[in-house]
Amino acid sequence: MSWIEEMTDRVWAVVGAVQEHGLLPLLSPVAPFDRPAFLAPAVALGGVVAVLLLSGVAATALGALLLALLALYGLLVEVFGFTIEVHPFGTR
Repeated sequence: MSWIEEMTDRVWAVVGAVQEHGLLPLLSPVAPFDRPAFLAPAVALGGVVAVLLLSGVAATALGALLLALLALYGLLVEVFGFTIEVHPFGTR
């Protein structure tokens, strides 16, 4: 059995579990973080908030990278007089 078949089996197992039990059990914390039971929703909500916060950090970093590339392009073209040409593959 190749690793692709194994991963496919695992994905279908998760899909089957979601169809049988719903999506909520996937968001519940696992041991040892599921004790006491009344804090489980707070732990799950904290995990979701952390994922959203880190996604925002990644999007901000991508914006900073694009802004730095734009500044570099402006510096090279306007100050140093470089020309940047992009040609499609297969043409000259």
